[in-house]
Amino acid sequence: MDFDFTIRDMNLTRIVFVLTLDRKKMTERIVIAETGDAILRLEQNAGDVIYDQTRPLGELLTGFEADPDRRWNANAARLHESYGKVFPFERARWKAVKPCADFLREKYESGEPSAMFAAMRTWEAYLNCYHMGHGPERFLERTLPLYKPFSRSLGLWQERPASALSDAARPADSQVELWYPARKRPFECVAAYASFQPLIYYYLHRIEEWRFAFQECKACGRIFLAKSRHREICGEGCRKAQAVESKRKFDERAKGDMLERVHETAYYYWYNRLRKLKRQKEPDEEKIAAVAAAFEVFRAEAVKRKAEVKQGESKLADFSAWLIEQQDEIDRLTLL
Repeated sequence: MDFDFTIRDMNLTRIVFVLTLDRKKMTERIVIAETGDAILRLEQNAGDVIYDQTRPLGELLTGFEADPDRRWNANAARLHESYGKVFPFERARWKAVKPCADFLREKYESGEPSAMFAAMRTWEAYLNCYHMGHGPERFLERTLPLYKPFSRSLGLWQERPASALSDAARPADSQVELWYPARKRPFECVAAYASFQPLIYYYLHRIEEWRFAFQECKACGRIFLAKSRHREICGEGCRKAQAVESKRKFDERAKGDMLERVHETAYYYWYNRLRKLKRQKEPDEEKIAAVAAAFEVFRAEAVKRKAEVKQGESKLADFSAWLIEQQDEIDRLTLL
């Protein structure tokens, strides 16, 4: 079914937002359609629906429509104002409300189910109230409750079930339809119409009841729902990426450890040879001076070559081979 954001009456019956949660498979299914078609889709995989997607559990809450600038309310207010204006021609009314229709169409085409449903319900309420002569106040009564969760300061996954309904101003804000399992529909469903508030409460309550937890993935940083707080990776793709990254870090640490080890071994090889010369009963000062000068040259060159290995400009194997050559050099100097 395609939704038409024009001023013609679509003659739609009640559109509902239906949610099903599968604890075992860790999935959520969302169906948006007229009530009869939604039931047909859930029970017989039939019916003409607007939206039908099965997604990872918790995705509705983490990706829920956010409106910190309250653009939804601003567009509803603009539609509300259009009721009080007298338009000599129908096209004049359409010109006045078209920016609002464009905003709602953009939200509908976003693919985010909460935004899609709110856009349709807003336009449906506008047309119904206009054609039936219900007036602007009825329009606001039908739309503003939908927008309450949009302007939140925290993510919905950070809410507690008890606080999700704390600002419920009307009975409709705390009521939800519960469809029990029937025929080929193995799970209970909740259907929202007037407000998202009770549906959010239901979702948060189920998550708390199942003792699941929202976590931030260590690999990609995405917020996801996990069966326990010990799980820190959101999926198989990130798990593989994390394994590759862990191996890379391990290899770097091992490489760094080996680099330090071969450098330290070579340094003390030189140091001990020079120390042995100085501790002889009759030290050869000329030889000691020559070896000490060579030691300083070796130390400076070793530090330089070590830095090149760290920066990836040289290989550890080449550095190790050079250090072995320098050991031969100190052996030659001390035997002269």
